[in-house]
Amino acid sequence: MGIFMSQLSIFHEQNHEQIFFSCTRIYNRDSMASLQKRSKIYYIVFNKRINGKDFQKKFSLGTSKKKLAERKKIEYEQLFSEGKIDPFGDWTPRTHEKGNQIVSNQTHLITLADLADSFIQKRSQANDTTKNNYRRHLNLFIKQVGGTMPVTMLTENDIRDFCFKPHLKPATQASYLRHMKVFTGWLYENKHTKKDIAKNIKKPRVPNNFSEKTITELQLREIFFTYRKDIYEKKKARQIVTKAQSRVWFRPVVSVAFYGGLRVKEIVNLQWQQVNFSKKLITDSNTKSGMERVVPMRIQLYDILIAWNRYQKNPKSGLVFPSEKNNSKQIKLSKHNISRVFKFYAMETLENNGVNFHGLRHSCGTELLRMGYDINEVAKILGHSSLEVTRVYEHLTSKDLTDKMLRIEGESSEHEKEKQELRDEIEKLERENAKLKDQTISLRK
Repeated sequence: MGIFMSQLSIFHEQNHEQIFFSCTRIYNRDSMASLQKRSKIYYIVFNKRINGKDFQKKFSLGTSKKKLAERKKIEYEQLFSEGKIDPFGDWTPRTHEKGNQIVSNQTHLITLADLADSFIQKRSQANDTTKNNYRRHLNLFIKQVGGTMPVTMLTENDIRDFCFKPHLKPATQASYLRHMKVFTGWLYENKHTKKDIAKNIKKPRVPNNFSEKTITELQLREIFFTYRKDIYEKKKARQIVTKAQSRVWFRPVVSVAFYGGLRVKEIVNLQWQQVNFSKKLITDSNTKSGMERVVPMRIQLYDILIAWNRYQKNPKSGLVFPSEKNNSKQIKLSKHNISRVFKFYAMETLENNGVNFHGLRHSCGTELLRMGYDINEVAKILGHSSLEVTRVYEHLTSKDLTDKMLRIEGESSEHEKEKQELRDEIEKLERENAKLKDQTISLRK
């Protein structure tokens, strides 16, 4: 079992080229194979004793990923011990993998990287945003396990290690797992793997904190007041020298999100020709799903957009919210800047630090349900393809529960209060009638 350091001169043959180099490595005397890393690439070194002499043969594994290299080492070492391969003969890892590809009839879909590309290409029903999301998740996964990893060597633990990193929030972990489940399910359905390795992995429980991300209309007005106060104080201190620094877009942009439920991407792409003031409708064609939807304008949003249109000198076309940093041509507002500015004023106004710009969309759905809109109507306004997505807005805040409790407990007392007010009103009228009658009698005398 002795592990020791040795200075070796290794004669390495690869791609019909002979390379002679010296290296220092650690290896186990009892092990039949060991790993060595050189220039970021892992190599496997086979050991064999013949007539009391030690012989070694070294091959490149063609990967810089430690996990993949260790798996290949275990596989090749097992085959070597069973006499199924002879590293000291004509066998090489490259010829071995080519042979496996021929046997499995998957020569062009053997690696994780190739299958990831094929998976994206065959999701023809998905829009570009969805495809990009899958590509982003798969690229991160490939970066972790290696693009040359054969999919048949993937395990459930690979998925768990990727999805459930400690620094990721539960919602992010759930998103990672959701994308990986679709991918591993596709691998199994197309017979690239013998089983769906992610099928039995449970998604993490995501805390139901929608109430922390939503605001009421009263809180919205308080945020607007904080914004106006901030701009006023900066102007008074002569800290605002350009039109763009006044952020005149803030109130109308935030209102479109709160009263219309539009996403920040949809807002920055909104065109005046999509706003119909006569019918009080916004036609949104830049949706996440790619499907056009029609959003009715509530009176508050209608008044704000009318005023904004006049401020913009009544344009009939072009961006509704162009950046004021460039007067020569229209450019879109920065999505990041919109979110950052709203977060700043929200945190200055409210004690709740969980509110963000996308929370305005959640607030819109919540307010519509509070107003009495049917859940199907809310789903249509927000552009949800499934009611399950809309149901997240059916949460009850602590204020909702308190108000409902007071209504239930106060129904009988409220009824008695109304009856007493009616009796008081009748008595008041009777007194006034009596007074009027006395005045009439005195006039006759």
